[in-house]
Amino acid sequence: MKRIIWRVIKFLFILCIVVIGIIVYAFKIEPKRLVTREFDVELSSESRESIRVVQFSDTHLGPDYSLQQLEKLVERINELEPDIISFTGDLIDVPSAFEGRSEISGILGKLTSKYGKYAIWGNHDYGGSGVRFYEDIMIKSGFTLLRNQNSVIELDSGQKITMIGLDDAMLGHPDIEKSIAGVGSQGAKLLLLHEPDLVDKIEADHFDLALAGHSHGGQVVVPLLGPLVTPPMAKIYTKGMYQLTTDTSLYVNSGIGTTKIAIRFWNPPELSVFELAI
Repeated sequence: MKRIIWRVIKFLFILCIVVIGIIVYAFKIEPKRLVTREFDVELSSESRESIRVVQFSDTHLGPDYSLQQLEKLVERINELEPDIISFTGDLIDVPSAFEGRSEISGILGKLTSKYGKYAIWGNHDYGGSGVRFYEDIMIKSGFTLLRNQNSVIELDSGQKITMIGLDDAMLGHPDIEKSIAGVGSQGAKLLLLHEPDLVDKIEADHFDLALAGHSHGGQVVVPLLGPLVTPPMAKIYTKGMYQLTTDTSLYVNSGIGTTKIAIRFWNPPELSVFELAI
């Protein structure tokens, strides 16, 4: 009997050590373990040029993601030598409460890319008084902020790529027809939207590749089961690459920061890099 009791005690002790280790890792280590995921995407069967698009999303600047971390993120992105940079929303977690708002543009302004920096609105960019600050911050940072708009980039080869940006679906007013106004059938089309599930309302011929954020990949992922919880408008598409049709795909970025609870498990913050053959 004593042997059995001793084995139970040892098992419980080991279990406690494992649980404590997982908690420390999930709160202290993984939220800072930035990974880079790279993808080759062929947008044309007769591609003549390859360009590099770097996406980052959901920084959620605040108590759990500092300006110092943002500076390191900018350095990391620049090291990737992007041709285009895209930010898919949620810059500050609670904008009205973040005292470092005036410093953000000076940091994001250091991001460099050959053909420009593009951003869209997320729900946190509206909420928490974000609507008062976000646009000014991003414009001063050198970003083209697309709200139901598109912008055509002419590459050195003469090829064109159209950046299409939808407004936030939760607190904004996404207008698909307005966002694609004037977009022709020629050239590659890159769609930026914050909430990934919105993509199902957009006809496939309006874009080639869609980039979204918002879900944080669930922040906590249970192995073999998937994300523990994802927010509204991120229930169908939660994380990673989805082939929507033969010619269209969606990528859902897991984000940089956290919200509500500063925890990540089995789901580190990420930069996504796309080598687009166009």
